[in-house]
Amino acid sequence: MKNEKRDIDLWHQIKRGDVHAYHKLYDRYINTLFTFGMQYTNDDALVQDAIHDIFVDLHRYRTTIATDVVVKSYLFKSLQNDIFKKLKSQTKTVRLDIVSEGDYKTDSAEDELIFSETTLNKNASLALALSSLTKKQRYALHLRFSEDLSYEEISSTLGISMESCRTLIYRSLKELRAKL
Repeated sequence: MKNEKRDIDLWHQIKRGDVHAYHKLYDRYINTLFTFGMQYTNDDALVQDAIHDIFVDLHRYRTTIATDVVVKSYLFKSLQNDIFKKLKSQTKTVRLDIVSEGDYKTDSAEDELIFSETTLNKNASLALALSSLTKKQRYALHLRFSEDLSYEEISSTLGISMESCRTLIYRSLKELRAKL
């Protein structure tokens, strides 16, 4: 609750144009956002670009952003949307590496392209399946597998019993398996 209050105070300061508050919010969430973003793709440059894009947009549109938001959720959802957009645009672009004029890489470039496309498709499928889960399910999975928290720590964080926590994660994984 204390963190949410600090976040909303920073949010209001950002809306008023306070650059220091903007930097504080960035410093506060950069590592968590990066960890969150890496669950959708293994391309760390893409995740870093997406994080920077959401903060640039936050600064650019600070006068028109909503006043009453849960800042952490807003940042996570914005990052997720930006990553999906970037992954979707990547799957549309297919490039062939040309070794020299008229001489194309055949075996290794072809294999690399197939591997890259397969990986992108798997990551996009996983991201799509994750997006179909509830926020609570995604957050619980993030805490369990990205933050490596125990069930006890997750149940405390979410304010639910240990049994409910285990059930939530079990059902979330079951739902993901069904969609994949």
